Amino acid sequence: MKYLVVENSEERVDECLYDIADFFWNNGNQVYISNNYSNEDDYWHFVKYCDWLVLLKYEEWSNVTFFESMQEKLKEDFQLENNSKKLILVFSTNGVYSNIIPFPYKIFHFGKLDQNELKCFFSWCRKLNLFMPKEDKLNFSK
Repeated sequence: MKYLVVENSEERVDECLYDIADFFWNNGNQVYISNNYSNEDDYWHFVKYCDWLVLLKYEEWSNVTFFESMQEKLKEDFQLENNSKKLILVFSTNGVYSNIIPFPYKIFHFGKLDQNELKCFFSWCRKLNLFMPKEDKLNFSK
């Protein structure tokens, strides 16, 4: 799987952002992370060909319409096909949200967004084999 982790300019969560990117990378995924999207060709390529977009929001959040508006914006800006739906993970101060199931859903609850909460989330993901490459999920000998 290919993940584009969108870096925000707020320094207070840089460690969390890199922990998130490390988790995906250490589980055999391709990860792209950058705070410089001035090269539109590179950014276009990342968004178009990544399976997942990973975002950080710095407030409590449960805005379902965000996913719908984000999908429309992605389709317009990156000339995605109408049936193309990007998978999105949003890490916020009160949990992790995703549109992987039929509607945006809070998949994990945080008390606050910090490295300790992320460790709990990553442990939970490993137990459920979430965000692991598909070929690893099919290998029952592990």
